[in-house]
Amino acid sequence: MTNIIPVTYGYARVSKTDDATRNLETQLHILQEFGIREEHIFADEMSGSSMSRPAWNELMTRVRPNDTVVVAWLDRFSRNFDEGVRIQADLTKQNVGIVAIRENINTADDSAAAKLFRRMMLAQGAYQVESTSERIKAGLDRARAEGRRPGRPLALTPEQVEECRRMYAETPSIRRVARIMKVSQGTVNRALELDPDPVGRD
Repeated sequence: MTNIIPVTYGYARVSKTDDATRNLETQLHILQEFGIREEHIFADEMSGSSMSRPAWNELMTRVRPNDTVVVAWLDRFSRNFDEGVRIQADLTKQNVGIVAIRENINTADDSAAAKLFRRMMLAQGAYQVESTSERIKAGLDRARAEGRRPGRPLALTPEQVEECRRMYAETPSIRRVARIMKVSQGTVNRALELDPDPVGRD
């Protein structure tokens, strides 16, 4: 019988509630530095509340006993504590290894202390996701209540915003205004409070 060579897969996940340090580019870089081939890396980009993870589901159809699934951070496996515990149990039952690079966790170490540490990391990761989501929502609600417009601060001074409006009133071309002000068209859109993807505007 032909021996099946174990495969090491990488998995990355990003959502709207993640901070900038866990963006997709960073996770992919960490996985590739670990030595995982690009074609063996799967990535999901979605809302943190979404129950659909197509890349993860595809990965789960690929893994076989003695394979390993690697993530940059342990909480990339799951969106909450209960799901993380279930995923670990399922993979362990299939004899699939789990590695979390940043926490230096490898399920090959099956000691009681290692098991406790993995559960603690999952709990911490779930707490971080939930608390970040709550902070973002509270900040947006507070900004709206104070009459402020949520979002990134403008890269223009109030005087420059007025100049943008004057130029746009004369010639309604976002591209022209952005070129003259030496900023992106998105910045001009926000300054003029226009649709971020205006239709029919140059």
